[in-house]
Order: sequence, then C-alpha cells, then structure tokens
Amino acid sequence: MQRMIFADKNVMTALILAAIAVFSLPLILPHVTHESMIYHIYLHLVAFMTSIFLVIVSALAYYRGRSRRLLYMMLALSMLAVAEFVNFVTATGNVPPLLLPIINVELSHMLILAMLVLFMTGVIKMG
Repeated sequence: MQRMIFADKNVMTALILAAIAVFSLPLILPHVTHESMIYHIYLHLVAFMTSIFLVIVSALAYYRGRSRRLLYMMLALSMLAVAEFVNFVTATGNVPPLLLPIINVELSHMLILAMLVLFMTGVIKMG
C-alpha cells in the first residue's frame, strides 16, 4: 500500500508544484504589468517552489532512512519553505511585512535563522 502512494515521485512532485503555481495566480496576475515588481515576485515564487520540492525529497528520504539527521534536514527545509512563502506573499503586497513586535525583526528572517540552526543540528552529530 505504501509503495502505491509514492510510486511515481516525479508525477507527485509535478502535481504539487503545478497546484502551487495555479493557486498563486490570483496573487501574481495583478502585478504582471509591473516590470519592477513581477521579477521580484517570480523570484520568491520560484524559491518557494524549489524549497517545496526539497521538502518533498527530504521527507521521502526521512521516510526511508528514519535518522535524526534526516529529520533535522527535513525540518530545516520546511522552515525555508515557510520563509519563502512569507516572502512571496509579502512581495505581492497583499500582506505587509510580518514583524515580530518585541524584537522588531521580520518573521522570514527568524525562520531562516531557525533553518540554519536546524541544518547545523543535522550536520553536527547530535545524539
């Protein structure tokens, strides 16, 4: 049964990335004619889609290997995906920059810091 779910990883990945592209169209279309903004938006969309691809690959690797290092790598890539999603919706102008009020730092920066800490934890043998 489990083999059938992950039988064709390429098709599954393509479907997920296509769904992201389709659902992001309402956020992108109003900015298509703004040359200065559209490339910035596309940059974050492509980074988000790439990070989602890496999350899928790392989740499959963790599913097979079940090691603590792979878990930390998967969590780190998940933090990157969330950070890029925040950057994407912020770049479209639909959401103002999300600041953490006490320290006045953007949420995406804190997520990238968390990603780096998780990568470091996965690279350095911890337990």
